[in-house]
Amino acid sequence: MSKVRDEITEEDLSYVLKNPWKFSIYEWKLYNVHNEKTALDTLMKQFEVSRKDGFSKIFRTANNLPLLILMAVKVSDTKLDCFLVASKHMEEQRQALKVTFEMRKILEEQSYNYKGCTLVVYSQSKETDKQMSWLRFIGLKYKPEGNVGNSKYFEYESRVKV
Repeated sequence: MSKVRDEITEEDLSYVLKNPWKFSIYEWKLYNVHNEKTALDTLMKQFEVSRKDGFSKIFRTANNLPLLILMAVKVSDTKLDCFLVASKHMEEQRQALKVTFEMRKILEEQSYNYKGCTLVVYSQSKETDKQMSWLRFIGLKYKPEGNVGNSKYFEYESRVKV
């Protein structure tokens, strides 16, 4: 079973959190400087878990700077939680569309590795409509019945190889 695994360092995660994409600012509550440490600790823990039973992928700019980090962590037999954090380079270098297509491909490929599982994403974006259409484009479905507080619930259902 082939799983995406990239080496992601604390420096990569720290860089992305210090140079966030506009969507990441609200997803990770980075508008408050005190939340950066909490976000870094959370992402480091999730990365370690993703290495044991899940998958991870880091996308980089042409200059090798962290662009976007995607992690999925298996939390039960049928559920994976997804963590996504992106840097300002998504807009500065107009990389969002390219990375989006790559992420769609990765999610589809990984869905074969996790047959019967649902990948779950919670979103807290201030620009909900734009974020929702972007998540839908990646292949996630909005399921309002799963919302928790301000967090909107999205899921990606695994596919079965034909």
